Formats: sequence, structure tokens, C-alpha cells
Amino acid sequence: MNQDKCDFVEYIFPRNAPEFAREVLKETLFDVHSILQDNLIGIYLYGSLAMGCFRPKSSDIDVLLIAKERLSKELRKKTIEYLQSTCSKDRCIELSIIRANALKNPQYPMIVDLHYEYWGNIFENKKDKEILSNLYTTRTRGFHVWGKSIDELFSTIPAQYHLLSVIEDIEHAKRYLHEKPEHIGYNVQVHWILGSCRILAFIKEEKVLSKLEGGNWGLVHLPRKYSSLIEQALSCYQEGKKDCIWDPDELDAFSDYMIDTILRESRVKEQ
Repeated sequence: MNQDKCDFVEYIFPRNAPEFAREVLKETLFDVHSILQDNLIGIYLYGSLAMGCFRPKSSDIDVLLIAKERLSKELRKKTIEYLQSTCSKDRCIELSIIRANALKNPQYPMIVDLHYEYWGNIFENKKDKEILSNLYTTRTRGFHVWGKSIDELFSTIPAQYHLLSVIEDIEHAKRYLHEKPEHIGYNVQVHWILGSCRILAFIKEEKVLSKLEGGNWGLVHLPRKYSSLIEQALSCYQEGKKDCIWDPDELDAFSDYMIDTILRESRVKEQ
């Protein structure tokens, strides 16, 4: 692993992390660390950067911070103001802060002290369902950047919590399947197509995959009539295209098939 030093801490990033992502992370983590100071006890990456599938033009930088104590209103305000001043569509950071004691006995949903997404979704001290999926992914394939190790802090996250979380997300996103990226802040078609593939891979094979890996899994395991749509989503993701043109009927047919399959297979898994 390569090591990058800041003034008072040493952060470690994945060996294959692009230089752009390293620079964004070093600056952002140093500044947020300066705000939280001794209350911060761990920094972790999850998602494409942790899994070695990061694409600078289309991937988010997913960061999870663990704090000792509940963040005060003042600290949350300072953190949000800083992130708003530095994050943008070119610096796509999604950052969550959770207290350590919440990890000892994970509940569904879980209280998140602060969640920030570069495209404008922000909430504070709120119960959240999606975070359980992020924690499960971090526990399984996350990357330890600084502080206490994942094994030290993270209790086992029930697989069912992860599954409930990702199904909730995909059902919610389906409502926006025909929206343009500039209207909602991200490429929902690519997110949905590749995301649904990796959900089904988890249900069928208990694999925790990135979007890129999920799409490639779908090409092998899903009906051939959906291959061209998955290939288009993979191309848009890898090349960072924002203006992809989708066949609405093809999107609807695929999404109906995937929702039906995911719900059916997940119920079978519970039995």
C-alpha cells in the first residue's frame, strides 16, 4: 500500500487510487479531521475506490468516518459548510459520520450523525436505511485509511440488513428511471441497471460487488435480451458519459424483470 502523509496524521490509500482521487481525499480528510479532531477515531473507504474499480469521470468517492461521541450542532454545521465549499460534480464525495457505539449493536434503520452527498442530499442526526448497506460493504470489502481497524470497530452487519437497504434504494430510484442526470444529480439509469445486477449477485451468490463488477456479472447470468442494455450502462459508466440515450421501453422491461426477480429471490433466501 502507498502512504500519503499529512501534517499530523498518516493516511493510507489504495495502491491503484488515481492521483486525482488521492489529492481530493488528502485535502478533504485533513480538513474534516481538523474540524472533528480527537472525536474522530476511524476513516474508511467503500465502493469503487476501495474495490479497485474507480472511474474518475463517473465514480463517487465514498467515505465513512467513525466518531467517539455524538457530533454537536456546531461541529455538524462546520463540517457541512466546509464540504459545500469544496465538493462539486468534479469532486464527487459522499461522506457519512457515525458514532462508534452504533456499530456495536447495529439496528435497522441506524442513526447517522451526518450524511453529505456532493449533489445536495444532506441530513443530520437522522435514522437511515441505506447506511446499513454501506457498513456491510465496508465490513466486507472496505479500505482502512486511518485510525482503528475495521475489525476493531465494526460488529457483524446482518446480511438481511444489507439486503433490505439495497432493495429499498433500488425501489426508490426506479421512480426516477426516465429522469435526466442534471435533474437529479446523478446518472440514475446507470446506477439502476448496474446496481440491480449487483443486488441479484448478492442474493444468488452472496457476492458484494462494485457497479462495474455487477454489470459484468449481469452479462453472464441474466437473459441475453438484456445484454445490450447492460453493455450500454457499463460503457456509460466506464467512459463517464452523462448524455446517454436510453430506450424507455427497454428500461421499463428490464426494471420490471429485475424488481420481480429480486423480490422473488430475496423471499426465497429468507426461507
